[in-house]
Amino acid sequence: MWNRARLWPLLLLSLWPGGPVPAYAEDTETIRRELGEVQRQLDSVREQYEQRLRELTSRLEQLESQRRVDAPAPGAAAPSSAAPAAGPATTVPLTTAASGTATPPAGEPTVGELLAPRQPFALAQPGRTLLFDIGVSGDFVTDFTSRTRERRQDGTFAGRENRFFPREVELGLFGRVDPYASAVVRLSAGEEPAGLEPSDRSLTVKVDEANLTLLTLPLGTTARLGLMRPRFGTLNVVHQDDLPQIDRPNVLSRFFGEEQMDGEKGVEAFWVLPLPVYNELSVGAFDGDNEVAFGRGTLRDPLVMGRWRTFLELEERGGLQVDVSAASGIATDAHRNTVLGLGAKYKWAAPGSGFPLFTLAGEALYGIRTVADESVASGRRHAERWGGYLYAQYDFTRRWALGLRGDWTELPVDRGREWAISPYLQFKPSEFLRFRAQYKRTEGSGAVERVADEFFLQGTFILGAHPTERF
Repeated sequence: MWNRARLWPLLLLSLWPGGPVPAYAEDTETIRRELGEVQRQLDSVREQYEQRLRELTSRLEQLESQRRVDAPAPGAAAPSSAAPAAGPATTVPLTTAASGTATPPAGEPTVGELLAPRQPFALAQPGRTLLFDIGVSGDFVTDFTSRTRERRQDGTFAGRENRFFPREVELGLFGRVDPYASAVVRLSAGEEPAGLEPSDRSLTVKVDEANLTLLTLPLGTTARLGLMRPRFGTLNVVHQDDLPQIDRPNVLSRFFGEEQMDGEKGVEAFWVLPLPVYNELSVGAFDGDNEVAFGRGTLRDPLVMGRWRTFLELEERGGLQVDVSAASGIATDAHRNTVLGLGAKYKWAAPGSGFPLFTLAGEALYGIRTVADESVASGRRHAERWGGYLYAQYDFTRRWALGLRGDWTELPVDRGREWAISPYLQFKPSEFLRFRAQYKRTEGSGAVERVADEFFLQGTFILGAHPTERF
């Protein structure tokens, strides 16, 4: 009885016209209608999108067809309607109907086009701000050597023997000025010896580079002006943190100083020749502020430099870069100094992963310098000096590498010579972090009579953007 009394109300509720079952049916039908409406809206949007895509594709095909029609240079002779008979292919120079003079084939630029400045490319949409890149790099070095070298301050890093020091902490700003030019500004700070006492050291902040590069000059040339590292030899354009070893080879330090030719002020132009193989020519004129080699510091007697460089792709056998350089200027003693350089760099990488990687590079210098000499009747003589270095590096994994460098040089002015050998080990966790350990044995004779054993440690890091220099 109790169960039957509870079931009667439920049965009457289910049979009532306004009961819950019709309500559920109405909700289901409403949802079904809404889904159908959404489906129709999606179909409409898809049709509009497909129609817009077809219109853009049609416009693109029309522009490409018009470009192909406009491609032949103005004034070029139309091809003859009479086709030659089938046979071996022949090359016939195009001539004008009036004079019969040869005109360049279609697709090759005319002399007028070569002399005209190149058109720049757009950098951003109108109204958008053009920003420049910012990068920071730090290079820290430790030099362990004997007490004698520390007392005489004649080690590789003079005045910083047996010290941990920041060799260079650099802030770089670089980017496009506008579609016609780009600019680079590099500020650096590093520890330098300021006196003879061990405590006489200072952290010097200076402007390493501040130059403007013009990108759209005639004949495909590019020029830069301002404060820069001139294009001379293989390593002069390389900054301290990007060197293949911790220090620069002795021959470069003896001929140009510890930082080579850094901070020259002037103008430089370079041109990639229109040849199947990469060939680049560069020439520049500078004040000549290098106190070791060219220290006159005036455009009345400018420092003039030039370099030719090429790159040969040897396919599976690797690649070879060769450069020939020349520099001539007036030294601090008011006598002319001329230095010629020949450099080469070969790289081979295993197919596929690129490792192991083998690098073999070297550079030779020949200097002709007029120096004062009271032992001869004229009071001066011409000093001809030679020097060079060669190193090999084997990257057996992406992170680990072993290398060995040897260099030999004569002194540019005094009588004497020295040689050095430097094995080193490199560990790179990534492209932005690197550690090195290097041993260096140096022996000199004549004006540099000494035997030096040094052990270097280096840590280098990069923050932000860090564009590489041209190879």
